[in-house]
Amino acid sequence: MFSKMLSKILVPYDGSKYSIKALSRAMELAHNLDSEIFLFSVVHQSYISPPGILGLTRTKSEKDAIKKWIKTIRKDTETMLKMAVKRCDENGITASYNISQGNVANEILNFAKKKNISLIVIGSQGLHGVEKLMTLGSVSRRVSEQAKCPVLLVK
Repeated sequence: MFSKMLSKILVPYDGSKYSIKALSRAMELAHNLDSEIFLFSVVHQSYISPPGILGLTRTKSEKDAIKKWIKTIRKDTETMLKMAVKRCDENGITASYNISQGNVANEILNFAKKKNISLIVIGSQGLHGVEKLMTLGSVSRRVSEQAKCPVLLVK
């Protein structure tokens, strides 16, 4: 009965060491509970704007540079997620991936609601965490506070 309750596991994945650990834990759970894994990554423009742009676009060339930069980041993100899905497949776990653009926490929460996710397994920090302070990342904190399903934080 418990396994049917946790049939859809969402793993927000950015390639950080914490998201890699979260995927490993999600794979253990998915293997034991016969669950499906949904890998999810969010491209957020403020994190990827080229140096000097600062999110303020005044000219067409600046806008074009940001579009090109975002396209490159999306391609790199897709490659990273395909490798993670392959890792799941090699371990007999059904997995898929999605990429979104926008506010990271909002996009994770919206995806979880839309897909009726039964468990979110998220790293305690992402790529933008300050490792020396070892505090809960702002995205993982917000997801754990606002998700409608259980959330497992992985350190």
